[in-house]
Amino acid sequence: MRRLSVTRHPEKGPVAPPVLAVALLVTLAVGVPLAAIQVAGAIRPDPASSAPAGVPTDDPTDDPTAVPTPASTAGTPASPVLRALDSDNPISDPAWFVQAYEAGFRLYILSATEFGSCTPLARTQAQLAMAIDAGLAVAAYTRDPRCWREGIAATGSFRIRLQFFALDIETGGPPLTRDMITGVQSSGVRPVVYTGARMWEDIMGRETTEYSDVALWDAVPVEPDSPAVPGLPDDPADLLSPAPISFGGWNAPGNLRVGVQQHFERVFNGVNIDVNTFATSFLY
Repeated sequence: MRRLSVTRHPEKGPVAPPVLAVALLVTLAVGVPLAAIQVAGAIRPDPASSAPAGVPTDDPTDDPTAVPTPASTAGTPASPVLRALDSDNPISDPAWFVQAYEAGFRLYILSATEFGSCTPLARTQAQLAMAIDAGLAVAAYTRDPRCWREGIAATGSFRIRLQFFALDIETGGPPLTRDMITGVQSSGVRPVVYTGARMWEDIMGRETTEYSDVALWDAVPVEPDSPAVPGLPDDPADLLSPAPISFGGWNAPGNLRVGVQQHFERVFNGVNIDVNTFATSFLY
């Protein structure tokens, strides 16, 4: 997500992975498959649930041409993790999404409103269609989590194709509320919390764990205004890199993060993106 900033606390020194996070690593080291680790939020909400006012209930399956069919992956063994990209930048070329798929990405997460506002982006549905046509799963977010209603409405009939909608809890933004979570759920979309250990402590407080029933998309700290880096990272997709830090009730045994944003502002074929790893088992 663009311009992710983290408030530094020099007096606290570097944050080391706590005992619970180390326990996760030890568990994997002795042979427990990553796919067997329980993650929060794995149950898909009923897409037929009543959507709140302003959120469309169209089903693109009513019109076979509304949502292109993803490329078939039948017969291919599922990996426990997959690469995902998130971006709030305009992309108008369908070939870009094909190239992203060929580069190993399997999930595209887009911003559905103007940066920092609740104004829906008119390009949202076109970009979702191109991504799905290229074989990518899709999800959405808004930089201001209070704009969840407008963000989901911007996806139109593609709402039922969303893997999740991320509530972005980061420095400079508002705190998370249960109403935001239930609002997303009432639209038939699965909520995810996007935040990091430092940001959560700054905004929600160190001891706040009441939202750990919602799946975590973990954010790795970066310096504000970090320059964009050309090309994709060389490291493989890895849900445990960097080592998970326990906070907010997440990254504890039985409640590992479902995604982690590992590389911020990479330039892929002319478009700035962030590079993530997600647990394959979390996707539908």
